Amino acid sequence: MKNNKIIIAAIVAVAIVAILVFLTSGRAGTATGVQNVTVGSLAPNYHFIAANGSTVSLSAYRGHTTVLWFVTTWCPGCVQGDEVLNQSYQFFRQRGIKVIEVELYKDLGYNGPLISNFVMSYAPAAYSSGTVIPAISGYNMTAAYDPKGYLDIYYVISSNGRVLYSGSPLASTLGQLENAINVST
Repeated sequence: MKNNKIIIAAIVAVAIVAILVFLTSGRAGTATGVQNVTVGSLAPNYHFIAANGSTVSLSAYRGHTTVLWFVTTWCPGCVQGDEVLNQSYQFFRQRGIKVIEVELYKDLGYNGPLISNFVMSYAPAAYSSGTVIPAISGYNMTAAYDPKGYLDIYYVISSNGRVLYSGSPLASTLGQLENAINVST
């Protein structure tokens, strides 16, 4: 009986270690040479894949204020964020602001719908107006902008490429996001 308890304890310990290794292997904490993002810093110029399959550099949006919003497509809070964004997209559209909705690297290890389907499902008006641009993040971009693996975090990036504001979650901080944009534009 005592041997069974030792074996079970060893299996549990190995399982915990395996889970921790899996969860941290794709996170920023293990990335080398990746610059973390802070308010006031120059936004790191990573590439992402747009829904149409093209590779786009963040610097392509220089000259315009941009919201870079990191989500997972299985996150209920991200669904709420899209629904709120769908109701308020005119605020961004009137100011010429693009919201790049970026799926975190490999959806943080869980399966969800394609980012384009996710955005079209929950923010159809914002998507069809061109205000929200669905995209997929590479590992380094996720590591820099979301090193702790939060499910719903965004950055306001100025026309000159500086990070002006950071917040989370979008659904409950939309007013703060709008205020930050009003102050900066």
